[in-house]
Amino acid sequence: MSAAPADAVAAADADADASGAADVIAVQGLTKRYGDKTVVDGLDMRVRRGEIFGFLGPNGSGKTTSIRMLCGLPTPDAGTGRTLGFDIVREPAQIKRRVGYMTQRFGLYDDLTIRENLDFIARMYAMDRRRERVDQALARLGLVERSPPACCTSRNRCCSTSPRPVSTRRRAALSGKRSTAWPSRA
Repeated sequence: MSAAPADAVAAADADADASGAADVIAVQGLTKRYGDKTVVDGLDMRVRRGEIFGFLGPNGSGKTTSIRMLCGLPTPDAGTGRTLGFDIVREPAQIKRRVGYMTQRFGLYDDLTIRENLDFIARMYAMDRRRERVDQALARLGLVERSPPACCTSRNRCCSTSPRPVSTRRRAALSGKRSTAWPSRA
């Protein structure tokens, strides 16, 4: 007879191998349904600190939904699990504060710059020192040159020489009109 899922997850949390590697993800029986369609059906997995783990499968096989549940985004309909030691059902806010999740599309809105997308997410998570942390992230990733200054928005003209968002350039090219939202570099 197997242990109950909650007991198995608790045992996985307490367990560490001889190298001291603890589980960063431990789930059992994770299930997610949308209406009458089951998109994740009884996922069991364990990922230890330092391991690299990938999801492979065809479109619609539940990869993205599984990852999102591990990040505390949708609540599973069944099963138990922990990510970074936090319960994915009872402590999703703790997981969200510690895990960065990038959707399949780079930005939420095509018309927003990299800076504006980061700022939007930072506001959603109520981050303190939001502007400073966005600036630090852009610098750390080498994206300062690709992002207009904070004073520039898609609603203002900008005196910067930073490039416009790709979608703005694409629309301008397709329409045959030159957009002046963010002047192109000379």
